[in-house]
This record gives sequence, structure tokens and C-alpha cells, in this order.
Amino acid sequence: MRAACAARDPRYTRPVAEPPLIIEAGPTTPVEKVRRWLRGRRIMLSGILALIEVLAFIIWRPSALLLAVLAVALLVVSVFGATRLRPGLFRDVLWIVAIAQGIVVVIPLVVTASLVAALAVGVLLIVALVVVAARWRV
Repeated sequence: MRAACAARDPRYTRPVAEPPLIIEAGPTTPVEKVRRWLRGRRIMLSGILALIEVLAFIIWRPSALLLAVLAVALLVVSVFGATRLRPGLFRDVLWIVAIAQGIVVVIPLVVTASLVAALAVGVLLIVALVVVAARWRV
């Protein structure tokens, strides 16, 4: 029915909407190319930097307290700088450093929490074994 109406009346013909043409321009300067490369690999680079820091800590065994304070200070400074700067290469590098320092700060907290939890489970297990052994003795 509609086909017959469309043939007689041009009001029933609908123009076909074509998708818009999108042209994505790539980076034109070397700095923009480096920024795009860094943004695409931000998490990976942060992980590599954090791994290097942890390995350096394990190998050279400096003061753990001093390094923890330095990691937190560098985290605060890099986040402060990255949030205050305009978008650019230096800001991207600061975000990579901030993420790496966040990883370095969080790892000891997670390990300590898991050790405390394991210790608590161990103590509860020993108490349960002592209670069971005392019950069986009687």
C-alpha cells in the first residue's frame, strides 16, 4: 500500500540519511605523537616504573620508612602538578609518575592487610584446635 502511495505522492518518500563523514586527524607534531603514545600506554608505563622501584628496593634495601615517605611525597607532588597544569607532555608524564607512586604506596598496605588477616586466621585456627583437643581429653 505504501509503495503505491509513494509512487503517486512524493510526500511518502523519505530521504535516506547518510552517516556523517568523520575525518580523524592524527597528531601533526612530534610532541603530539609522543603524547598520544604515552596516553595509550599510561597504565603499562606506570606498572613498569612501579616494578623498577620495587625491584630497586629489594636489591639495595634502603630504609623502608624513608622510601615510603618519599613515595607519598612524590605522589602528592605529582598529583598536585598534574591537576594544575594544562594538557601537555609534562602533565602526561606527571600522571604516569602519580599512578606508579600510587601502586608503590598501595602494595605494602595490601600485603600488610593480608598478613594481618592470615595471622588472625592462624590464631583462630590454633584456638579452635586447643578447644577441640580440650573437649576430647575429658
